Amino acid sequence: MDLSGPPTKKSRTPYRNTTHGTFVGGLICWGAQLNGQLATMIDPHPCGVFDLHVIPNTDPDHGEGNIDFLTEEELLQSLSTALAEHANRIKVWNLSLGSDEVCALDQFSPLAEELDKLQERFQVTLVISAGNYEKLPMLDYPRLGQQLSDGRITSPADSVLGVTVGAISHLDYGATGPGKNCPTPFSRHGAGPNHIIKPDFVHYGGTCATDFSHQAGIRSVTAAGTGEDLGTSFATPLVARALAQVHHHITPSPSPVLARALLTHHARDPRSEGRVPDKEENFFGFGIPTSVPYCLECTPYGSTLVFEDQLRPGFFLEWTDFPYPASLKRGDRYYGQIAMTVAFAPARSGRFGTEYCETHIEAHFGVYYERVNRKTGEITEKFKGCVPPEHRNMGAVYEEQQVKELRKWAPVRTYYGDLNPSGVKGTSWRLMLRLLTRHGIEATESFRPQPFALIITISDPEKRAPVYDEMAQIVRTRFQAENMTVRAAARIRPRAR
Repeated sequence: MDLSGPPTKKSRTPYRNTTHGTFVGGLICWGAQLNGQLATMIDPHPCGVFDLHVIPNTDPDHGEGNIDFLTEEELLQSLSTALAEHANRIKVWNLSLGSDEVCALDQFSPLAEELDKLQERFQVTLVISAGNYEKLPMLDYPRLGQQLSDGRITSPADSVLGVTVGAISHLDYGATGPGKNCPTPFSRHGAGPNHIIKPDFVHYGGTCATDFSHQAGIRSVTAAGTGEDLGTSFATPLVARALAQVHHHITPSPSPVLARALLTHHARDPRSEGRVPDKEENFFGFGIPTSVPYCLECTPYGSTLVFEDQLRPGFFLEWTDFPYPASLKRGDRYYGQIAMTVAFAPARSGRFGTEYCETHIEAHFGVYYERVNRKTGEITEKFKGCVPPEHRNMGAVYEEQQVKELRKWAPVRTYYGDLNPSGVKGTSWRLMLRLLTRHGIEATESFRPQPFALIITISDPEKRAPVYDEMAQIVRTRFQAENMTVRAAARIRPRAR
């Protein structure tokens, strides 16, 4: 869905300008077909558009020259009206819009908080552009000095429940601009308030030289046919369509939290196709989304488990003797690679500034091992975590450091552990999740159990072990589980006469 087409008076003729919305809609419908050089990075499946025209014309040279502006209250009212009518059917809403208000580090913007309320109320996801930096010279990469503060995201890209999108370059500009697959000079960066990772993802949105002397846009539909343009507005619909495909291909449609977890779990660094390195998440988020069906499939040498449940304060979920594939165990050591993603929609309150998010889910996954007391010979069993959170500083011990470096209280966290080549010694595996709360929220009458989604992938980096078959057999025989149902695609073939 694109927010550009007519419940408000200002959006109607003579104040209508569909240029921007048409370009966004063209990318949602035909992004891969119109950008052949990027086709492998853009989901090729069909995708529809619901056009909600809210923003009036701001270009005095367009049409009859009638211009107007849109207030936050008008935007929220129009969006609320549309969601009340269409949210049951449309779960992903593209917001290729922004403001001039740079997000603070110590509080969330009022507009982002209101958008969070709408997303929670109607169980939808808003996909929001990170914002464009328009001053010359534009932003370099890597970004240093004043650029780190001047180039931060603008409201409402700090929405906790929203998915924020930055733009990367599809060309290598050498000395005059960004390298290929690096942030564009106009794409704003994080972190968001409370040091949450923003943007969440990146995609291609055209590029330019840092002095704006040369531009190379992404191609889409225009009034004249097709054309090029650039901006984070045009990276955003490519992520929106990827998220919409997740909702479409899983039946029944997943919750917004699970859909976001699936998109995050399989996102990759566009430069290396690996994981986004520490210290670069504020510019790349979790990476570029992987196209459907790849983010919904397992390989013979890997297995993905998906959990949806809820947690209450004071309790924790624990899975002892967690099934681990026998082909990745040699002797008393375990091998392989493990990736985890935890996502949830935290309870929130705008009264507490940076402590806007009031619930947090902490996950631990690792092995039990035996420790022998050298003096007494006594054997005790100890737990060792093997899948640490990504984008962390292991020296952080205080709450302030945990918020900043360990992304504590963030709505999405990824974990990664590589046990190769030396392996890890242990007797069995354990998975544990617990709920943390603050401000005494757990004692209020309105507090409800915290739903969450957890995804775990165990794989053999050498691509030899039959991990999928082993895990499938263990889960079928020992636990109650079911395959995630993926919508079947019709196969069309000529019919003999």
